[in-house]
Amino acid sequence: MTLSENIARLTPSATVAVSTLARKLAAAGRDIINLSAGEPDFDTPEWISSAAIEGIRGGRTRYTPAAGLPELRAAAARYMTAGTDYPAEAARVVVSAGAKQSLFNACFCLFGPGDEVLIGAPYWTSYPEMVTLARAEPVPVAGSEDRDFLLTPDDLEGAATGRTRGLIISTPSNPTGAVYTKGQLQAVAEWARDRGVTLISDEIYQEIHFA
Repeated sequence: MTLSENIARLTPSATVAVSTLARKLAAAGRDIINLSAGEPDFDTPEWISSAAIEGIRGGRTRYTPAAGLPELRAAAARYMTAGTDYPAEAARVVVSAGAKQSLFNACFCLFGPGDEVLIGAPYWTSYPEMVTLARAEPVPVAGSEDRDFLLTPDDLEGAATGRTRGLIISTPSNPTGAVYTKGQLQAVAEWARDRGVTLISDEIYQEIHFA
């Protein structure tokens, strides 16, 4: 079987490679602290597991509207509105099979051949691969180490060109854990708006707190 050019352009996941090696060494008796995959070391909360099991037993396993169940989209909009100053609308919410699927969908819908997408570095290894699959060009941009690599409008302006169509950041950052303040996010968002650049903010870790 010959793979398509789309797949041939991709590189293997470094995260998966490190995670696989860590598990192999642990199975061999080595004392390993595995910092590869971005997941906590505790199980899914019981109330979430119970709700999922109840849904399956109740027959909620059929096809849904493409954008997701209306009640789920409404709940997501309420959650987003409660945590920000922006009144989210259920009609603008799309539910997918997960965060990675959402990012993949966004890249395919927004970017294409000839486009450049700025990616805050260091970054989750899947970001540039998804941009590449969309036939666009990923452009890593690193902020100052003194600012925990968080990006500023000046950093972005120095990397942008006439082909720049997107910007992907994560907060809390994967892998550094650095968090943009409200003011820093506003500055980045204003830069993107003024530049006509679509900003994708990956905030999957925002509700995970360690104390």
